[in-house]
Amino acid sequence: MRETHSSSHCVVVGVDGSRSGLHAALWAVDEAVVGDVPLRLVYAIESSESESDADGAIRDAFAAIESTHKPVKVEAEVVHERPVATLLAESRSAAMVCVGSTGLKHAVHGHIGSTASALVSSAHCAVAVVPITAVSTPAGSVLAVVDESLDSTGVLALAVREARLRSARLRVLTAAAPAPLERYLALWRRNHPDVDIEPVARQGGVVNYLESRQRIADPVQLAVVDARRPGPADVLLAPSGRAALDASRCTLLVCDRQHWL
Repeated sequence: MRETHSSSHCVVVGVDGSRSGLHAALWAVDEAVVGDVPLRLVYAIESSESESDADGAIRDAFAAIESTHKPVKVEAEVVHERPVATLLAESRSAAMVCVGSTGLKHAVHGHIGSTASALVSSAHCAVAVVPITAVSTPAGSVLAVVDESLDSTGVLALAVREARLRSARLRVLTAAAPAPLERYLALWRRNHPDVDIEPVARQGGVVNYLESRQRIADPVQLAVVDARRPGPADVLLAPSGRAALDASRCTLLVCDRQHWL
C-alpha cells in the first residue's frame, strides 16, 4: 500500500522519471526488506517540471516495486525543492539514500548526475549510486576498497553486511602490506565466519580490477568505498570509473558518515 508521509530510518530513493532512477528503486528494495524499514520514494520538482510528471514517475516506480512481490512498505512524496537539497535533508534521518547514476538531464551525455556526486560528498548516511545497467538479481562479488592504513572499519562493516545480504564473496582491495592486512582480515573472518573474505592485489587500481573481473565473467556487483579519503570514490565517479561500473552492472556504495568519527 502506498503512503505519503515521511518516515525516519528508511531507505530513500530519489526518482526523477528516468530509467536509472527506476533501477535505483528496484535495487533498494532488498535493502529496505533486510533492514525492516520502509522504502521512501522522493521526487523533487524543479521550476521546469510539473506535478503530473512527478506523479507519473512515482506511479511507475511503485508499480515496478510491487511487481517484485517482496514484503516492503513503500512511502512516497513529491516536494518542490532542488534534488540535491531534498536528498541531503532526507539523508539526515535515512538509513541509506539511493540514486541512479544518470538522471534525465544527464543520460544523453553518459555522465554521472550532479545529484549523485553531491550526495557522495555531503550526505549524512550511506549513499548508493546505481548504474543504469543494474539488474534485479545481480551476480558477482562485493568489493571493499580500503587504504594502506587499514583504518576502514566503516567500509568493512558495510561490505560484510552487503556480502551477507547477497550471499556473495567479499574481496578487499588495498595497497597495505601483506602481513598487517592478513592480521586485520583474520579478525574480520573470526567475527564473520559465514562470509568468504579474501584480499586481492591492487595492481592497476580499482578500475583495472573491475575491468579484469568483467573480462573473465566474474564481475563485482557492489563496490564499497569511503568518500572521506581521496582516491577510490573520485576515481569511480570519473568517466573511466563510471564506464567500468556500468560494464560490470556494479553499484557504488559510499560508507555512512557515522563511521567517519
